Amino acid sequence: MSLHIDPRIIRWDVAQPLETHFREAACKEVDCPHWLMGWRTIIDERTQFGQRQAGYIRHQSGRSFSEEVNEAELTIFTFPAGQKCFRQHKMPLDRPALFKKNGLEMEGEDWIDDNKETLYKLNQLRNRG
Repeated sequence: MSLHIDPRIIRWDVAQPLETHFREAACKEVDCPHWLMGWRTIIDERTQFGQRQAGYIRHQSGRSFSEEVNEAELTIFTFPAGQKCFRQHKMPLDRPALFKKNGLEMEGEDWIDDNKETLYKLNQLRNRG
């Protein structure tokens, strides 16, 4: 058994990529605090960006809200609970993680065994001085 190992070139990864291991989820599914309790969005309509945001909320969002302008001339949109927020939520799918060593996929058990074996060899090298 060879004990020469350069730990700088070994890379173990465990990944659950968003595109393959998660799906879009509704606010209700993830107990989104905005869905549960409602939320406020404060917008400065003195800017072009703020005007676009407010226009979207008023004319395209399809959400219920009330609005007011505060003393600082900022528009406050208040959204009641029980409706979709503006965030995109994700939920994990029931898929095993991807195990990789130096970019190559491995079975989970093989990955664990390889990791243990390499750590054992490194420990032996360290103990030898």
